[in-house]
Amino acid sequence: MNKIIVCLVSLLVFRVMANEKLYAQPVTKRPPILILDKPGGFGAYTAELLKTEGFNEYDILNIDKEAVSLTTLKSYDLLILPHLSISDSQTRDIVQYVEAGGNLVSFLPSSVLLKLLKAGSIAGILPGGYIQIDTGNAIGKGLLPVPLKFHGDAILVNNAAAKVIARFYPASLPAMISHRFGKGQVICFLYDLPKNILLTRQGNPDWAGREMDGIFGIRAMDLFTNNWVDSAMNCLNHADEQLRLLTHGIEFLSQDKKPLPRFWYFPDTLTCLATLTNDGEDNVQEDFIPQFQDVGAKGAKMSLYSLRTDKMSKSFADSLIREGHEVAGHPDATLHADKPTWAIMTKAIQDKFTELKAYQGVTNITTNVNHWFVWCGTDSAGYPDFTAEAKIETNEGIKLDMNYAHYDNNSSQPHFLGASGKSQGNFEGSGLPIRFADTKGNIVDIFQHFNNVYDQQYMEHKDSVGFFECFKGLVDRSMDNEVYSYISIKAHNNEYFFSKTPLMQMLDYANQQKVPVWAAADLYQFLKVKDEAYFSDFNFKKGTLTFTIHSALSNSNALSFLVPFEFNRKSVSVINGNKRSYPVVKKKIKGLDYAWVTIQPGKQYAFRVDYK
Repeated sequence: MNKIIVCLVSLLVFRVMANEKLYAQPVTKRPPILILDKPGGFGAYTAELLKTEGFNEYDILNIDKEAVSLTTLKSYDLLILPHLSISDSQTRDIVQYVEAGGNLVSFLPSSVLLKLLKAGSIAGILPGGYIQIDTGNAIGKGLLPVPLKFHGDAILVNNAAAKVIARFYPASLPAMISHRFGKGQVICFLYDLPKNILLTRQGNPDWAGREMDGIFGIRAMDLFTNNWVDSAMNCLNHADEQLRLLTHGIEFLSQDKKPLPRFWYFPDTLTCLATLTNDGEDNVQEDFIPQFQDVGAKGAKMSLYSLRTDKMSKSFADSLIREGHEVAGHPDATLHADKPTWAIMTKAIQDKFTELKAYQGVTNITTNVNHWFVWCGTDSAGYPDFTAEAKIETNEGIKLDMNYAHYDNNSSQPHFLGASGKSQGNFEGSGLPIRFADTKGNIVDIFQHFNNVYDQQYMEHKDSVGFFECFKGLVDRSMDNEVYSYISIKAHNNEYFFSKTPLMQMLDYANQQKVPVWAAADLYQFLKVKDEAYFSDFNFKKGTLTFTIHSALSNSNALSFLVPFEFNRKSVSVINGNKRSYPVVKKKIKGLDYAWVTIQPGKQYAFRVDYK
């Protein structure tokens, strides 16, 4: 949610800084989770990660500007502290909050905080590496036991008393610990989890604007060179797995407070969803007709990113849009692909939008793919910025970017993005669309949707079987192995001679597995709905949880939310929303049991969940 909401809660004014998303909603009770933040503190990105996991029930407070007193802290069940520089008095307030019964999640905590919480002392620094989750404890249950790569510094901590949730690999020293202090509990990630997820997903900011992979043109893929990717992990979504470690930690700490609902990743009750896109290149509209007929016959929708807008009529574009497809732009800056400046890329997008309006009457453009995936890596002043292209797109009203793609043919670092075919996964460690953020954790208001099933990668090897197997592997792992992924298929019209057979196989398999295939704009519309909805008005008393769901945006697809199926040795027995009884549907997600409820977005719900 992009707009700033201001409300009064107990005569306290909650203000939000630029790029922060505050959910201090106009209700009488505060949400259960508080995120502390300050400039450069990754609080906004931490909030973005919570929303990705469906915890749309938090406030963000700037610890330097808001009245964050001990009394304020005590009004929340759970405090999340990013890696911030905080004063001694602020540290003492946090320690007293925990001692009095509050729960704390801390990322890369300071030596002072660790000492005051009696959670250990820092013995050294580790510059990136791997963590390995202990799946034998309650927090690690159901997660992957294999080493998972992380980026950024970590601290080595001595504390024999703390419970170890994950260890650095192969050193076997604690990477995540839980610790009881006074009446409260603490979970410490001994590395910066939000920053790690950002760098894993978006690449190395040091390579911004530089040619690194030997393939002509600056692209987002240059950011993943020089062993930034552990390609053996591509099938595991290792960034998402570490994010779920946070989710399990939040739910563990909430056991002495109240069960917390969270929204599901996908529409309805799906466990996978695909988008299909087509870069138009120099083709004319007659070239597109057979492909759109084939795709439509399978019940799928497709985005057409138009390069030569002058070769497509308004009536043809209108017909595609009426059928549920998307028509958007394919900005071309390939003449400057080796030095795509801020001004050049801005002009490329603006020119394409002008053409789309003039030739096709298309103005509502929310998604984007650049020709050759050209990616600007410098800001308006010419300084390196690995989010520059995302910021340019945001300035032009684009909300979902698809320029991160699996293409590494003929690189000077052969296949640095990983294996092809069935073993191909997501080299940026994630299958979930999440907004971009800069190196200080400030949100760039555009979703990153990974282009993971790319036809040209396979066409150049004449590997139509691998093209299909890539898609099938992603679907199977998402549906069967909980490696949840939104999948994007690229099928150029000028390469349809190669991709037709495997694409039809993909669409048949998607239908068989009941995986919808959408245009990219439809995905954004759903993400917007999930992003905007939130929980409020929590109360938990005598085994009954009540809360409100606010949803202002309607959609043809449903939202689902989960609540822990068991809480304090009791199980969900009754679910009632707006005086309607919902069936108690039990599902296991990453080792934990949940009650699953599906609702129609666009209205408010008052829910009651009884545990007996």
